[in-house]
Amino acid sequence: MECILEIKLGLSDAIALGALILAGLSALYARWSLNEAKKANKISLLSYRKEVYDAFFELKMHMIIKAEFAELGEVSKFYYPSKNAKFYFSSALAQDIEMYYEACLGIANPNRNYGRIPKEEYVETEIRLSSKMDNDITKLLHPYNNKDKP
Repeated sequence: MECILEIKLGLSDAIALGALILAGLSALYARWSLNEAKKANKISLLSYRKEVYDAFFELKMHMIIKAEFAELGEVSKFYYPSKNAKFYFSSALAQDIEMYYEACLGIANPNRNYGRIPKEEYVETEIRLSSKMDNDITKLLHPYNNKDKP
């Protein structure tokens, strides 16, 4: 049987073909690395979000148990997570988290704002935001949710 396609490669052609194959394999490896880096970033972001959620949940439980007699020391523990939330959540959710902290702080220390805002308003804000934030953050922490930000 006679060969229809006869390829004669010189040394430079063989080197060029080898370089082409290596470039293709490098592109495939780069794409795989990109996908793995994205997965690692999502896992890292999830762990930071979980830290904020854990701190929020502790404060929420404290507010449920103590209600209007919340302790300033317990509420103050949520200061840094409330400030860091803007790095890990959407701006709307981060603002809700900060408002929740301010409301809890107003309940725990009513003298803080010198009577400008009544304590009842802080209580209403805390109740309104606690369930909303719990749902929003839980959705983000759900393992089958592929969204980066709400």
